[in-house]
Amino acid sequence: MDKNLILEVRDLKQHFRINDRLTIKAIDGMTFGIRQGEVFGLVGESGCGKSTFARAVTGIYRPTEGEIFYRGALVSGKKADANAVRQRQIEMQTVFQDSAAALNPRMTVEEIILEPFRILPNRPDAQTQQAMLRQMMENVGMAPSFLQKHPGEISGGQRQRVAIARSLITDPAFVVADEPVASLDISIQAQIISLFQHVQKEHGFTFLLIAHDLSVVRFICDRVGVMLHGKLVEMAPTKELFSNPLHPYTQALLSAIHVPDPVYERNKKILEYDTKTPLGGTFEEIAKDHWLLK
Repeated sequence: MDKNLILEVRDLKQHFRINDRLTIKAIDGMTFGIRQGEVFGLVGESGCGKSTFARAVTGIYRPTEGEIFYRGALVSGKKADANAVRQRQIEMQTVFQDSAAALNPRMTVEEIILEPFRILPNRPDAQTQQAMLRQMMENVGMAPSFLQKHPGEISGGQRQRVAIARSLITDPAFVVADEPVASLDISIQAQIISLFQHVQKEHGFTFLLIAHDLSVVRFICDRVGVMLHGKLVEMAPTKELFSNPLHPYTQALLSAIHVPDPVYERNKKILEYDTKTPLGGTFEEIAKDHWLLK
């Protein structure tokens, strides 16, 4: 096992049995790792399994098959290391896509941001928490006057900043952001992504960014994985993936990126890929055949 990996999944499967004749294979055999301190982007069309993957690695879902390792210790299945599971719970935080649903409408901004301290075995005293709270509000660009407001009294972009502050207040080692800007206006998206980039460089946490906007991923990520039908079909360093995509599905995705140039937009050719076509093998088999595993 690579000692630089903070998270590793091996042949991970997450299936949902609907009835005797229908089983949804949301994740159908994923094997890869995320290195300590890197920003990893996971992209793909809606319904490909990105959010399910986030819920599996954070422990919300119990995997149907396969293994999940955190800092080299098994954290899934009946043989999971209890200490490692607890460590993951403390060190891993999630920023959800829908901030309106993720924040308790009855709690104030202050109560929401300080809530993660409840799970810490050695939480700081109240005075230290207040100092950390005000510093975090400054980090996410919000005035102290917002602390006594409720989620319904602030905008969508401000709610997402509160969600980010809540995820970072305990100084996590690993942050999972599940399409954190998908529901925001373009101008607010840019602010939130710049904020993520700033705090990630400052705190040095490992960052799994799940998105469908390839422009965002290109701007912030070190490596990118492309998902289709619950499988990884391509993974490479960001620059290499965008300059030389090898899988036809990745090529189709990149061809559809919007560019702020009307002349280019009128003349560009969008490639088509039939997503109903079977992939024809596991990720490792595809990688071996097409040199997709970097």
